[in-house]
Amino acid sequence: MSKPRFYSNIYWHFTGGPSTKGRDVVWHGYKSLKDVKRNYDLRDPLKAMENLKTIISQKTLKATSTELVSEKVETKKFCCVCDIPLNDLIYHRKYYGDYAIGFASKEIHQHFHPVLYLDPYYDQLNTSKSTVMDSKKVWEVVGLHKENPLVNFIKITSFAKDYDHSFYGEREWRCLEDFHFETGNVEAIIVPKEEVEIIHNHLLKYGYHNISILSWDLINNI
Repeated sequence: MSKPRFYSNIYWHFTGGPSTKGRDVVWHGYKSLKDVKRNYDLRDPLKAMENLKTIISQKTLKATSTELVSEKVETKKFCCVCDIPLNDLIYHRKYYGDYAIGFASKEIHQHFHPVLYLDPYYDQLNTSKSTVMDSKKVWEVVGLHKENPLVNFIKITSFAKDYDHSFYGEREWRCLEDFHFETGNVEAIIVPKEEVEIIHNHLLKYGYHNISILSWDLINNI
């Protein structure tokens, strides 16, 4: 039985997204894609390609990101992928660049967990002085404190009909350690058309065979 198009058999990691500037961490303090785009630039394409090549050669997706769940609670370091159908990656591309690696869903399900998106309203309850719920903090009520591993899979974002007014459309999955994979776990690579041959030769160099290499020209015309 075929799947509906709102989720994918391939989970994608993009290597050209916005990067931290100084001490200002990208994902700390922002609630939507438009906020991040307004304050950060995408990585230089040369750096994005270099990152992709490194992931391929080392067969490792490194856990380097963190996020703030509340003012005083920061997640552990994680690596992440997104569950987005191929045709819809054109939206994600605007915020994460032109370079991506796609992993088989079976392998992702064994190492990653989906993110729980919460409206900022609940975060405000957690830090306000209101008497909601007998003055107990929301995290305490639901058992989510900084020692609870579930806080590492929470993302605070607004829910909006416009893609860039939320993070919800990313359908993010996280792994709280470096993700080591085999060549057979990689399903596809996406790069600009002029770099297809370059990445093809790089894949062969490190023992990858029968990997689909797609260009954005192709995806835009599907």
